[in-house]
Amino acid sequence: MGETVLLAARRGNGSEDLRRVLVALELTVTRVFTGTEALAQHERLRPDLVVVELDLPDIHGLDLCRRLRRQSDVPVVVVGQGTSEMERVLALELGADDVIGQGSGLDELGERVRAVLSRGRRSRRPDPRPQVLEFGDVAIDRRAHVLTMGGRRQQLTPMEIELLWALAQRAGEVVTARELLRDVWGYPAGVQTRTLDVHIGRVRRKLGEDGRDPRIIITVRSVGYRFDPPGP
Repeated sequence: MGETVLLAARRGNGSEDLRRVLVALELTVTRVFTGTEALAQHERLRPDLVVVELDLPDIHGLDLCRRLRRQSDVPVVVVGQGTSEMERVLALELGADDVIGQGSGLDELGERVRAVLSRGRRSRRPDPRPQVLEFGDVAIDRRAHVLTMGGRRQQLTPMEIELLWALAQRAGEVVTARELLRDVWGYPAGVQTRTLDVHIGRVRRKLGEDGRDPRIIITVRSVGYRFDPPGP
């Protein structure tokens, strides 16, 4: 692949296993053992991906994820042994692109890292098609990562804009969860993750929606979601 990865993980067999998975994907891996080192190396290397273990000795992985997201849009994958549901959701809320339990297996880790890097390559590739969708007073600018609604501008993260774009392109249709995980995140069928649910919640908030009674991004239970743009 040729991409560079910054791996922040505690010393031990677990971090060596993570390094081997990344090297097997033909990635150039820089390994550090503390969050402080990770922040410094991120500034210096500007890697294509950061893999963060939650249980770092100086900075908790969640805090490191938050600090990395303040610095850049670099894709971040969080890995944690026995990661709780709350930790998974918090990591995604703080800007992680994916959260993987170390018990998920090294093959699955490799597949999901490959998917994250593939998204990064797609986002860097020029697209000649129109990159703005408009629905009344709602405008979605994919290239600038900006949502404008009623004259109010909201900056979206790369994953938020890609999710909203995927739904808005098929306004009025039900888009299945499986399609969104495949087309937006690049995940193979069968992946278990809260990523989609958390990102839907974040996009709804930026649309000014009440999560208990959404009117624009509608949940179709056990199927997926439908984008119903507001009228003119």
